[in-house]
Amino acid sequence: MEDPLTIYGQRPQPEETPSFLSTKYAELETELSQIPPEKKIGWTSATQKCPSLVTESHRLMFLRCEVFNVKEAAVRICNYWDKRIELFGDVLAYKPLHVGGSEGALHENSENTTEDADRVKFTWKGLYLGFMRPTMTHDTGGREIVFADPSAFKGYNHTSEERYGVARSIWYVLHNILEGNDTAQKLGVVVIGYPHNAKLSYVDRKLMKMNMESITGCIPIRMGAFHICHPPWFFGHVVFPIMKVIMPEQMRKRLRVHSGSREKVLESLKKFGLDRDVLPSDIGGDVLLDTDGWLQECKKKGL
Repeated sequence: MEDPLTIYGQRPQPEETPSFLSTKYAELETELSQIPPEKKIGWTSATQKCPSLVTESHRLMFLRCEVFNVKEAAVRICNYWDKRIELFGDVLAYKPLHVGGSEGALHENSENTTEDADRVKFTWKGLYLGFMRPTMTHDTGGREIVFADPSAFKGYNHTSEERYGVARSIWYVLHNILEGNDTAQKLGVVVIGYPHNAKLSYVDRKLMKMNMESITGCIPIRMGAFHICHPPWFFGHVVFPIMKVIMPEQMRKRLRVHSGSREKVLESLKKFGLDRDVLPSDIGGDVLLDTDGWLQECKKKGL
């Protein structure tokens, strides 16, 4: 097996000394100040409306995501806030992306406007669909493992409300992994996709594009790889061509496809530091995923 830290060709993180971080924070502020106002509307609004959310720890996630390239971090943080406001609206966007606690954006608050109540409702529907779920495990390189199962879209109706609800649910899942998790911020995640039981009618090109834009250009998440396990016949004819169009070249190089028997796929994943004991039971691993239990625990903890 290759070195688990470098197997996907990711850039290594520098040592974060106090003087290094201080310099990078200052450089980031300079870079942000040089971006034209019309290209940082969301960011400017966030600094005014929710200063408690845009602290140094918030900025640090973007610096780590871009391995301290301040120019790329500045662009990402501006894209992030523009997209966050587009998805969550001009009230919920400025609240913590939590399902628990009265101040959480996804808390079912009776004071929400009808529009925001619908945003919350459809986000919860997206979460309960369970398309993307954290496994609470990591590969041998330390990356968090995220499980994505397109067969969850059996109850999905392709409406705009549901599309945006699923997109917001993915933002929540990834933020839940990132917040307060230095290792995840530095090393990132790997996604295990299991489309084996999905149907062609579940494919939503618009949603795929929205999610890819968020993951590759907005949310401060480092993507190690996408592992597609047991793809059905239509993936090669429909899904992969779409992915090649919407995926940046760097991400396309990190796409891995695993076909064959269950044991063959498990052996293939093992070469990437993904052993049976960290993989979901859906694909033959030992980890039992409980979406409802996880969400209730997040509620209790105010996450």
